[in-house]
Amino acid sequence: MLADINIEGAERLAAILNERHGEKTALAVEVDLRAEQQIEQLVQRTVDHFGAPDIVVNIAGIFPIDDGDIAGMQVEVWDNVFAVNLRSAMLLTKHTLPYLREKGGSIINTASTHAFAGDSSLSGYGATKAAIIALTKYTATQYGKEGVRANVICPGTTTTPPAQQLPQPIKDIYLEHTMAKALNSPTELGKAFLFLASDDSRGINGEVIRVDGGLLANQPFVPDMNRLGMATASSQ
Repeated sequence: MLADINIEGAERLAAILNERHGEKTALAVEVDLRAEQQIEQLVQRTVDHFGAPDIVVNIAGIFPIDDGDIAGMQVEVWDNVFAVNLRSAMLLTKHTLPYLREKGGSIINTASTHAFAGDSSLSGYGATKAAIIALTKYTATQYGKEGVRANVICPGTTTTPPAQQLPQPIKDIYLEHTMAKALNSPTELGKAFLFLASDDSRGINGEVIRVDGGLLANQPFVPDMNRLGMATASSQ
């Protein structure tokens, strides 16, 4: 079930999946996740079309340009970011739990490396991602004994379309601070989601998994030290 406010994009993806894997593989539905009633309807359509869900992925998120520093924060911007990034995850969890508690299942939430460290902007975004981690742990604690697993993936900078549109100097900064040869693509993230959705991860509950290419593995000054080392080596 592909739920998106961008129904055209969801329908394109559904068409690709149905062509590859059979005509009843995917169904696209237009949903504004800020509306609880639409989330309830989404869950019911899922049950009607596919049966009771046992995998729930909360992945929707926004980071609007006016989500800036705290001193200049507009409450409408703050509330909208929280409604999409955090409240929707709680609501989809709430309305799928009756099925998950009955048969077991896996909830996979999406946070960010912004949950662990500050930024000069994106204050609301970072706050929601930290809260997503707490929501995940509370869900795992409250329903783990009933066979419900809840885990959270924290991506770093990933080569999604928004990241691909960044100016090259900005992309170079992200790459410099990532302890890998290249930034993760959606494929690397997809494999992590697939693992947590599968029985291979049945021993994992309430866990935070960073899929950031080593972005937060290093001390903040390491890229500067690397540049200094390269400059010293080239001058000898």
